[in-house]
Amino acid sequence: MKSKPVLSSVSMLLAGYISTAQADTVWLNNGDRLTGTVRYLSDGKLGLETTYAGTITVNWNDVSTLASGNPFLVENKRTGENYQVRLSSSDPGYVWVERSEREEKVSVKRIDEFMKAKVRTDALSWTGNIDAGVNLKKASTHNDDYNFSVNSKISQGKWRHNMGATYNREKENTTVNTHNYSLRYAFDYIMREQYFWQSRMTYKRDWVEDLARQSLIGTGPGYQLWDTELSRFSLSFLAGGFGYGYSDGSNDEHLGASVRWDYERSLLGKSLTLYSNGDVGHSLDEDEIFTLDAEVGLRYTLTSWSSLHIGYHHNLVSGTRDTLNERIFSTGLGIKW
Repeated sequence: MKSKPVLSSVSMLLAGYISTAQADTVWLNNGDRLTGTVRYLSDGKLGLETTYAGTITVNWNDVSTLASGNPFLVENKRTGENYQVRLSSSDPGYVWVERSEREEKVSVKRIDEFMKAKVRTDALSWTGNIDAGVNLKKASTHNDDYNFSVNSKISQGKWRHNMGATYNREKENTTVNTHNYSLRYAFDYIMREQYFWQSRMTYKRDWVEDLARQSLIGTGPGYQLWDTELSRFSLSFLAGGFGYGYSDGSNDEHLGASVRWDYERSLLGKSLTLYSNGDVGHSLDEDEIFTLDAEVGLRYTLTSWSSLHIGYHHNLVSGTRDTLNERIFSTGLGIKW
């Protein structure tokens, strides 16, 4: 016999635990029924992936009840408790939550957020974006500012590849204040569940600063704290070599270690994305070289393929012959796929 409702968390997080071929069903207040795979609920928007219309969004206030053939992992944010449940449809405005052979009737209004974990498959997945910003100003001074960035991620099975490039140039009258580019490539091998091994290479070239070249090669373990339809966060710990070249042609090389993070969070039903990535490193010798290469930004979706972005990038290198402390603000339009 089904018991009375006893769940009372202010918000819940439901992340998908196992992927099967069973379809999810969503009943609306107007009597319509939608089938597909429920991916997320965020900021009042339910994302449903369908075979007939791609991923569609539905206002959560329009949902009467829902059912899923897949088990979920539920987190009660108030208590921090985690447990596995299964959802099934109930009376309008409610959903049955089955937990440890016990069912509880919960109001859909008390469910603020849920999502399913991304499931690794052998199918090739390719995502990416290109952002561009141009600022031309003619007044008492003539300013030409350009910044471009390309980011691409390819994943298949246990392998993930991450590639990117940036270009920045700022000119005031006849003086070039910033002129540089960077390249990066990393690949991960997923060993088990949330653990992976990463190898990473970066190269930076600067035509203005005395520190004209930076290179990094490293390898080490990583941990995927979470990877869902709405959010991901991973940390990797790398050991390798730092290389620095100067405008006069001299070079320095050092052994070092670094910690890298990769964070992304979708908001407002995936229309707004908050992202941050970067690494902090230190040499393992007496020179005590410290490096910070960090980026944080927001990307707002305009259409299915275009976006508006604003970002901040900080590149700091100390302990070398010339300390580099570069900050770049960027904004502009982009395309995504």
